[in-house]
Amino acid sequence: MSGLVATLKKIFQRKKPIPLACSMSLENDEGHVHTGACFVDIQPLTTVELFQSQGCQSCPPAIPAIHESIKNDPNLLLLTYNVTYFDHMGWTDTFGKRQWDQRQRAYVQKWGRNNIFTPQVIADGIADGTGAGQNEVNNIVSAARGVRSSMPWRIIVDTNDTELRIDSDLPHADPHDILLIMYDPKPETVKIKKAVNKGKKIEHRNVVTGISKIGEWVGGNLTMPLPDAAMRGGHGNLEIVAVVQAGNGGPILASQKL
Repeated sequence: MSGLVATLKKIFQRKKPIPLACSMSLENDEGHVHTGACFVDIQPLTTVELFQSQGCQSCPPAIPAIHESIKNDPNLLLLTYNVTYFDHMGWTDTFGKRQWDQRQRAYVQKWGRNNIFTPQVIADGIADGTGAGQNEVNNIVSAARGVRSSMPWRIIVDTNDTELRIDSDLPHADPHDILLIMYDPKPETVKIKKAVNKGKKIEHRNVVTGISKIGEWVGGNLTMPLPDAAMRGGHGNLEIVAVVQAGNGGPILASQKL
């Protein structure tokens, strides 16, 4: 898998112009008038993972700007993971899971680093940063999109009510995980009552509640049934995104909301 990661990093090429589509309200289509605002880029969905903590002093001031950078782009999906590194400092993160600590560590270790930080924004498992500086989230996303658009082969994930389909012109590949990531789309604000962020409020968006591996992709085209719970919407108010990812800490090659 390291060979694929190295290849992705080496094959930056001039990006092809992104096609545009005219986006309009279904309620006002007859009276639609073209303006610059009605044209949106057609891009593959980019998964933006935000690792944060209610006990991290840097998170409260940074998170609003991160949210603002992402919310207006329909081709970005924010997924929030609360980590537990700061729980020993007097406040236990209400959404924290050690599973998310491990997911963040997997990225850092894959990149050969020896430190972690929060907040951390990771786009498609390829590019990262704190997301706190002006335009930093945009730069992270652009870097990830540049790598994906420069790949010498293509992969697309699509779903319907019963099946997940992967189409690719790469006939053979190392095994990649096919994951269903469940998240709560309802925003929730938590007021911190202890420790360094006492009295501060942190908004949480698209908090991840679970990740389930449902199969592997090894190249070519693949069609597989979705688990019954996903087909029936059996996760209550949660939403689900399917991703194809190169193992722990590897790049996310394709994503599709169910």
